[in-house]
Amino acid sequence: MEDIRGFSEKGNWYKGNLHSHTTNSDGRLTPSESVRMFREHGYSFLAITDHDRYSDYRADFDGDDFIILPGYEASAVLYKDFGLKKRLRVHHVNAILGTSRMVREAREPLPEHLEFLPQRVCFKEWNGAAVLRDMVERMRGMGFIAMYNHPIWSRVSEYEFAGEEGIFALEIFNYDTENESGTGFDTVHWDTMLRAGRRVWGTATDDNHNEGLFDDSCGGWVTVRAPELTHDAIIENLLAGNFYSSAGPEIYDWGVRGGRAFVECSKVNRINFIAGGEVGDGTTVMGEALEDSLSCGEYKLKGRETYVRAECVDKYGRKAWTNPIFLKK
Repeated sequence: MEDIRGFSEKGNWYKGNLHSHTTNSDGRLTPSESVRMFREHGYSFLAITDHDRYSDYRADFDGDDFIILPGYEASAVLYKDFGLKKRLRVHHVNAILGTSRMVREAREPLPEHLEFLPQRVCFKEWNGAAVLRDMVERMRGMGFIAMYNHPIWSRVSEYEFAGEEGIFALEIFNYDTENESGTGFDTVHWDTMLRAGRRVWGTATDDNHNEGLFDDSCGGWVTVRAPELTHDAIIENLLAGNFYSSAGPEIYDWGVRGGRAFVECSKVNRINFIAGGEVGDGTTVMGEALEDSLSCGEYKLKGRETYVRAECVDKYGRKAWTNPIFLKK
């Protein structure tokens, strides 16, 4: 079995949030206040993704140590009836501005700064997969990349999103919805997609609204390995899966070496290796009870796994997730 690096050998680490809201939709902080908060917490980039309203604040906030990823969160809603009060299901999909080449080659022009893009509204029933397909096609046609958000919270079934090949990532941890209603973890859906052969990355985000009801900022993020802090470099390495996601622990290295999957991380309590393949594939490396005593772990591959990914879990239950390494075509 060949050795495989989970991250590029060279590059820098850049921490960022891919899902946030401001006063341009239902957030409490202005864009300026939001940028200030994330910069103070060591972030290098921020995607401002207000509901159905595109924004591009690069000219206002980009600098040598911090950049904005323009975007918006697109919505489609299935209502029980024409009263527009009872939502049965929603699709929330983040549109994040793609690389300069993607924008140049796009079929449609970009929206204007602060342009409103109306949500799609359905009543009583819908073809959820077809609705999502239309949303993603529209985004990609304008030069955006698409990330599917919080499916547990959205009340959607797997068949309504898991087959969509136009998304580059699934939001596997949402700090806001976890605090709101315990609906922030979506790794079960992720593994279902991976075991079906989908090549999709996992992201952790805040989805912060800063309404004061509970803490929803700086609790979920991605850390991207990239040669430089530029828009194209961050997007290219997001698309390549050259990042990890976290709600606490740090991951320093990860990959396959000598027939074993390995991960090196900050001190944690346990390390899970989740694998596609046969029943029983994968393992958990346990540290001392209630102590963060592990800084590395490994799993001897059996040779039949289709993919492997790692989770590093500290004593408080906070996790960091690698992206999968695909072992079979």
